[in-house]
Amino acid sequence: MNSKSQLKADPTAAEIQEIERLTLGKIGTHTFGPNGEYTLENSFLSQSGEYIGDFDRAKWYVKNNLMVDEEYPHGVAAMSTSDSYGTATPTIEAMYGYTHRGGGLFKIGDRVFDASYLPVASDYPEDEWAKYTTEYANSLNHADDFDRDWLTEDGIASVIPFNRRGTTEIKTLQDAFMAAKNLSNYLG
Repeated sequence: MNSKSQLKADPTAAEIQEIERLTLGKIGTHTFGPNGEYTLENSFLSQSGEYIGDFDRAKWYVKNNLMVDEEYPHGVAAMSTSDSYGTATPTIEAMYGYTHRGGGLFKIGDRVFDASYLPVASDYPEDEWAKYTTEYANSLNHADDFDRDWLTEDGIASVIPFNRRGTTEIKTLQDAFMAAKNLSNYLG
């Protein structure tokens, strides 16, 4: 770094308090390594101390109304409605499954993500399937050799959103949690 201005300032106590209140996570020191010899200050952690990410990840949670899911803190977050975020009784409207490679939001009415699911026309309304087939054909037509290989291998699933890849409809937030966890494991 060329100048001191490029260094990130440590978060203030007020910033930390607000992030912890909203996300239900905590900011602390993450220790790791075979002998605990490495530390990361200002880490975003679950209440049980599991590492979720850096301070920027915590700010991303706040920006997106996300809260730590203690059952699967590194890979699944609960999304609250904007008007209830940070209240004593937040209303959870969806679950978000993610890794460093991407993510997806799952809510009631979507489908439980299944990595082994092979999409077939009979599982979708006719207009939805037509949209996917058109998008897939366009993707193939505009792909370079590398992308074409990947698109051909994944087939039409490559253009179907994660929250539509599966056969089981999400009827409860627990179903949404399973879909988010499945996606996190798939992307991991």
